[in-house]
Amino acid sequence: MKLGITRLIMVAAIATLAVIGGSAAAWAQTPPSCPSPNFSPDFSNVSNDACLTLNGTSVGYPGFYPAITPPSGVTTVLRLTPNVLATAGSGWYNTVQPVASSFTTTFTFQLSQTTTFNADGIAFVIQNSGATALGPEGCGIGFGQSISGCTPAAGDNLGPSAGISNSLAVEFKTYTNVGLYSTANSVSIQSNGTGANCVDQSCSIAVNNSLPNNITMADGNVHTVTITYSGPATPPASPTLDVILDNNDLFPGGGVPVNLNTLLSLTNGTALVGFTSSTGAGDDKQDILSWTFTPSAQTAVLSTTGTTTINFPNASGNNVYSFTGQLQTPYATPVIQIQPILMTQSACDAIVQKNFWPARCFVYENAENTGVASSVMFSVTCPTSPGGTCGSASIPNFFAQLGTVFEYEQSENPFFVYPGILGPLNPFPGWLKGFGGIATAPCTLPASGPLFQSNQISNFFIDNATTKGGSSGTGSCWVATYDTPGEIWPGISISSPTFTTYSLNQSVTAKYTCSNPSTSKPVSSATGPYLTVASCTQNPGANSCSTNPTTGAISCTGPVSTSSRGLHLFEVTSLDSGGNQNVDLVIYNVH
Repeated sequence: MKLGITRLIMVAAIATLAVIGGSAAAWAQTPPSCPSPNFSPDFSNVSNDACLTLNGTSVGYPGFYPAITPPSGVTTVLRLTPNVLATAGSGWYNTVQPVASSFTTTFTFQLSQTTTFNADGIAFVIQNSGATALGPEGCGIGFGQSISGCTPAAGDNLGPSAGISNSLAVEFKTYTNVGLYSTANSVSIQSNGTGANCVDQSCSIAVNNSLPNNITMADGNVHTVTITYSGPATPPASPTLDVILDNNDLFPGGGVPVNLNTLLSLTNGTALVGFTSSTGAGDDKQDILSWTFTPSAQTAVLSTTGTTTINFPNASGNNVYSFTGQLQTPYATPVIQIQPILMTQSACDAIVQKNFWPARCFVYENAENTGVASSVMFSVTCPTSPGGTCGSASIPNFFAQLGTVFEYEQSENPFFVYPGILGPLNPFPGWLKGFGGIATAPCTLPASGPLFQSNQISNFFIDNATTKGGSSGTGSCWVATYDTPGEIWPGISISSPTFTTYSLNQSVTAKYTCSNPSTSKPVSSATGPYLTVASCTQNPGANSCSTNPTTGAISCTGPVSTSSRGLHLFEVTSLDSGGNQNVDLVIYNVH
């Protein structure tokens, strides 16, 4: 084992989690009345609605109106435009948001009730031009000018140079304009840096011109969008922006390279965020039904075919830790949102030790920025599932393997090394799962009682390895620990050979068992088996083992060497899935 900087991987799984997307901790630099957008499940909270500045060319719009054929729980929507011709609208959250580092935002929209034909679309926009910013109507989608490809709608007095400057827009376009895109159903990322944004191809960073699964955005149905930004990265790597529409990754492979910190002029890494929309010769009622924006969080689509890794860089742009996940069974809404919550080890220990004394939280090296280490808890939510929950009544059985990869210094985790029998390392690792009772912020401390209720660890490796496991139940706050109670080395009992003398070439069969730690989980546990037949091995010779389905104990047989005279050493090693090792031996004589 390396006692300097090394890597540690821990994986566990969650199932039927009752959580929804949202921030687990308010952004410290914003007023408490308007921290970060959290319009969930709709826009019916009047105090939240007051956090928006609305601008429009049509009287009364944008505004808050009754929902049209809404899903359950939605009564009030933000209507960006009415179904009238040649109008534009914008809505900006009053408090600037941190956008230079990682973030994720999720919203639902509904485009319906056209009087002519569907047009023109909506956009999610990041900008530093001010709370009254509004671009052209018609093909401009309320944010971008057009030098070519489309002309302003009749009566448009905003002019071709009225694109919102210093902005990036994720455009959801529902009408075909010659010279722009070949379809009425496209999603693009548009920016002209600090200049006036445009809807022309010259401003296109990326475009998806063929939406998967026959998605039609202006069909009157509710559609869900999650946009995630990975945050800073060390050159030549680049931050990425990704867009997920109705659980389909529109820019697979990690998203599109975009560096907001160099593309735009940000104020201390912050900008205004919000929406624009427009109609032209065609129209729709263009509604936003719900919206959350979570700083420091990222999202990803899980699959059953491979592990998805979400990297979290520090302020220097180095990826110093990551979160991993893989579905064990197919799930209809496989988007997860991960928000790391950084704190001192002592603060984390105090939370963990309420139920798992004397467990200690691992300290992640350089988690915050160069030279600053921190313990990390992870809030796990599913923003695109019904109600935002992972595993709902309508879509149950969310089974996934989850984990974390990070660097650490042994000097910052001084109780990590334990001498075991014959000197093996026994770190007593844990992968604790908890739920504080608030679905939108599962890592919030409960009013009483412990936050963490169970240890879901199934595998742990000290250096450059992978682990897997499974669990069930609600709750989605996770933390990696060591010195975790109940994680003791597995016991070994050797009944043959014995400390005796055997005849030369005598046939002797080895018989021994590797038993579960008395407090660990049996095979019937969702995280089990805690021991596997491959973990109970003899030296010399190969063995054959079977597992007791009730206790998890492993019984093995194998050959005993009697082919030469003298003293012989028979050794059995057992390594459980928590990384705890035990070795037992017998010395026998051959005459």
